[in-house]
Amino acid sequence: MSDEEKPPREFVESLMLKGPYKTSNQSTLEAYVEAQALGEGSYYFEANKALLKIYQFLPKTADTNKFALVLLLSMLEFPSASVDWLAISYLIPERIQKSEPCSTVLQCTNLLDGCEFVEFWKTFDTLSSVCGEDKYAKALLDGSAKKTLQNGILQAMSLTYRSARLDTVLANLNMDSSSASSLTEISSCVESVSADTVTFIATTDNIKRGRVFQEGVSYGAIANMMSNVVTTE
Repeated sequence: MSDEEKPPREFVESLMLKGPYKTSNQSTLEAYVEAQALGEGSYYFEANKALLKIYQFLPKTADTNKFALVLLLSMLEFPSASVDWLAISYLIPERIQKSEPCSTVLQCTNLLDGCEFVEFWKTFDTLSSVCGEDKYAKALLDGSAKKTLQNGILQAMSLTYRSARLDTVLANLNMDSSSASSLTEISSCVESVSADTVTFIATTDNIKRGRVFQEGVSYGAIANMMSNVVTTE
């Protein structure tokens, strides 16, 4: 397999069945992480975790950029894969966590996981510079990452709230008022958008709570709801 060829998911799955932590899998798993970043492969947590485990066995061969890339890929699965971040973080040496680009990526994941969306975007905007010239991180960040994350944030809000102020939603998504009409295109959880309110699709959870988001309401409620959803999956 050449440097430019990326393994298909089916091939990676076959390696996982035979022995996920075989050190001989390292180059293939690295290539599949790159494929995910380029949009040429679907997200595969088990394969990404296996690569980091192999790095534990062979620390001298570990690629620092791959640690950050695996974290970025799991971040884009928000809110459904929040538990992935925790599992992955245990496999990243402390010295790597404290160095760039992992340090800033971890800040982003923590802010996102805590539903501190406005602060999240401020940190997210610095990722392109801290990731340097890594072409795979650049491809991921310059591609559909922002829209994917906006969809995830809307999904997270809809877990608890039936409606929210439009200006608050736009701030959480790092969008201006001119983009309000596109919210229904970004996420299927948005039912409608009026002059000042975003209404989410009714669910058992957001109806039974009867909540309308207001300024000053803690996002802890959302974080707790997300934890319950992940636990029951």
